[in-house]
Amino acid sequence: MRKPVESGFAMVTAIFLLVVLAVLGGFMVTLSGVHQTAPTQALDATRVYFGAKAGLDWGIQQAIAASSCVGSTFTPAGNGLNGVSVTVTCSSTSHTGGNVYVITSTAQRSTFGSIDYARRQMRATVTNIP
Repeated sequence: MRKPVESGFAMVTAIFLLVVLAVLGGFMVTLSGVHQTAPTQALDATRVYFGAKAGLDWGIQQAIAASSCVGSTFTPAGNGLNGVSVTVTCSSTSHTGGNVYVITSTAQRSTFGSIDYARRQMRATVTNIP
């Protein structure tokens, strides 16, 4: 009696292992990319938060100290707010003894749809009524 020849089984196992290792390698590359972009996106979110806060503080100062409702678009100075654009809008209503101001500050970095896009809006209501 002849023994049955079992050839090719090792090749099937080797190909299976290569496919599994290739899939794991691709997963690791994807995971590495996510870990690299997440801190950058967090930094961009922090930049626009402080840009919006700076715009809101400026708008409140204009409303209370200068008694005027002024809107503006500006780029904050400083290295920490690179690429941030701030737009401040203001509306006021007159009341007995003073005014009530609604100040809205919107900070944005980059354009909508890009990977480094971030936007933050803050609103405050203040009055100069004693």
